[in-house]
Amino acid sequence: MSNDGENAEDDLLSILTMPSRTLANWYFWLGCLGLMLAILNLVGQIHPSYHVSWGGLLTFETWNATFGHKDTAAAFVLGDAIFMLGCLFFVGTGARSLAGDDGIGNWIMSMVKSEWYLDLIEPKEGGWSLILGTWSMLVSIVFYFYWGIIHMAWIDPGVYSIAISVMAVGLVLRMLSTIENEE
Repeated sequence: MSNDGENAEDDLLSILTMPSRTLANWYFWLGCLGLMLAILNLVGQIHPSYHVSWGGLLTFETWNATFGHKDTAAAFVLGDAIFMLGCLFFVGTGARSLAGDDGIGNWIMSMVKSEWYLDLIEPKEGGWSLILGTWSMLVSIVFYFYWGIIHMAWIDPGVYSIAISVMAVGLVLRMLSTIENEE
């Protein structure tokens, strides 16, 4: 006889290691963002005067301080390696789940051939909700990258809050565009 707690653990583990398409998308893109931030941190371009310790950030400064002055902080610590390995896990797990049985090559080609840009101008089945949602997502990404490049402030909480809010609005609008109108 199986135990409900035992089944719940197995299900949680399988959810985390074999994610659904939605969770796999989150894994892949958040992992890519984390790797980009880790590389920017290693080359000293994440902030004008700070170096980020990912171990300090993710443990709420239990292990060490999160921010160190760029000139005196260690360029690479164990926390950086753990953070990068975690991001690689997310990218790999997400890509593996998104590729499915078709393989990584076909998945990459499907992203290259995707015509998502048509959602910016052409109302299809989703109508205005789809168009506004796609524009919101694009504005969010452009804003975050513009601000990061121009101001070298990739870790600014204010920029995060604006970008994430606009992205969330876009995601919700795109999801609403798929709901069929029942009369």
